[in-house]
Amino acid sequence: MLVCHFLWAQFPADTVFTHAEIMPCFPGCGSLEPGSLTHRQCSDRALVQFISRHLVYPEEAKATGTEGTVYVNFVVDETGRVQSPRLLLDIGGGCGEAALKVLEAMPGWEPGLHEGQPVRVKLNLPIQFSLRNAEKDLTERFTITWGDIVGDSVTVQSLRRNLPFPVYVRGPEGDSRYVDELAFTFARNKRQLTASSRGGISDDLVAVVEKARNGGTFTITASVQDNGRFLYVTRIFQLVE
Repeated sequence: MLVCHFLWAQFPADTVFTHAEIMPCFPGCGSLEPGSLTHRQCSDRALVQFISRHLVYPEEAKATGTEGTVYVNFVVDETGRVQSPRLLLDIGGGCGEAALKVLEAMPGWEPGLHEGQPVRVKLNLPIQFSLRNAEKDLTERFTITWGDIVGDSVTVQSLRRNLPFPVYVRGPEGDSRYVDELAFTFARNKRQLTASSRGGISDDLVAVVEKARNGGTFTITASVQDNGRFLYVTRIFQLVE
């Protein structure tokens, strides 16, 4: 009988890396090659979007005009879970607590790898509080979903496959919002094609998708109402093969 032995790198159970050969990545970019520059860039964008959608500016900080950057750190374990969240630098006004709540809401990450083995990695993260971005922060807490599309990159074939399905906008609490106006934009090499509809996927929007090509960007813009005012929510995709 043939017996095969596989040698894996072994690290003590309590080892926490500050740098691994492949660092942990925020989820949503699974279609890209792990460890590649495009995968890292996609992960960074997804993390920024998540923070923008989940960060709640404390009323105390608004009242006192408190702005600045809170620094937190945490460990992404071998399974991708966020553990041991800790406040490194606070600016007061409840901002530190708000930053920690963002960590608590995070989904599982793609774990870091070292010598081919999933490992625990400690990360430092700056979270900015800016009153000038309050309106933008509110808008970014709304999310656009369309069919089975995930992440910030998509193929043209995937766009076309999802044409029979409606575009949804969900509010900060996950509630579905009525879409007053919907627009698709395809841009490539300084050329741009845009069409809009009254909330549904019209023939004009279908035409934009049909003319989309790899190497460009595809943007969905939806207008919704929130407390009597219109907000414009956008989602931008890189078109890949």
